[in-house]
Amino acid sequence: MLLMTAWPVHGSAKTDFQKAQQLIEQGRITEARRALQSELRINPRNIEARYDLAVLLEDIDHLADAQTLYTKNLQLSWHLPSLVNLAALLERQGNLGKARQWLETATKKMRHEAAPWYLLAAISEKKGRLNIAVAQYKRALKADPLNGFAWLHFAEFQSRHRLADKGMTFAKKATRLLPDCAPCWRSYGNILQTTGHSKQALTAYQRSLAIQPDSRTRQQLIHVLRKLGHTDRAERMQQALDAWKKHHRKP
Repeated sequence: MLLMTAWPVHGSAKTDFQKAQQLIEQGRITEARRALQSELRINPRNIEARYDLAVLLEDIDHLADAQTLYTKNLQLSWHLPSLVNLAALLERQGNLGKARQWLETATKKMRHEAAPWYLLAAISEKKGRLNIAVAQYKRALKADPLNGFAWLHFAEFQSRHRLADKGMTFAKKATRLLPDCAPCWRSYGNILQTTGHSKQALTAYQRSLAIQPDSRTRQQLIHVLRKLGHTDRAERMQQALDAWKKHHRKP
C-alpha cells in the first residue's frame, strides 16, 4: 500500500491563490494546480490565478487548456502577460494570423505598451516584411520609450539585417534601461562581437555573468578571450566549463 505524505504549507496563506504561490515555490506543481483551480471556482475573476494555472498547464503540454485560460483572461481584462503568452503559443502552433489579430487589437487597447508592437514586428520579420517590421519597432518605442526590451528587440533586428550601426546604439540603450538584465548584456555582447568590438563584448559578457551565471554566456566569453589572444585564460575557463557540463549532464 502506497502511503502519501502530507507536506505542510508554511506561511500564513489565507486563500487558495496564496497557497498556490507557496506550493509553486516548493515545486509541488500538481498541488499548486489544484489550489489554483479551487481559487478560480471561488473567484473566477482572479486574472493572476488563471494566468498561473495556464502557465502550469502549458508546461505540461496541455496547450488547448492553456490557450482557453489565456483567452478568458483577455476577455476579462487586457492582461499583458496573458497576451504575450497567448501570442507565443499561437506562433508555436503555426497560427501566425491569429497571433497577429490578437496583437493588433492589443495595440488599440493597450496604447502605452510596447510589447504588442515589437511582437508584431517579429511576425512581420518572419514573413519577410522588413519595412513593416521597422515601422512596428518604431511604434513600440513611441508607445513606451522607457521599455528596454523594445530597444533590445529592435537592436537585435538591426544586427540580423545589418541596419544602421547594426544595433550597437539601441542595445546599449537597452542595458541602460535594464542594467540588471543578464540576457540584455549577453545580447549586447553578441552584437558588439559581430561588429568587431571584442574588448567591449568581453566587458558585456562579464557584466551578464556577474548578474546571472550562464554556460552559454561563459562559452561566448571564452570565444572572445581566444579572439583577443588570452589563450591560457580561455583554456582554463573552457576546462572548468566542460567539467561543469559533464557533472550537470542529464542522464
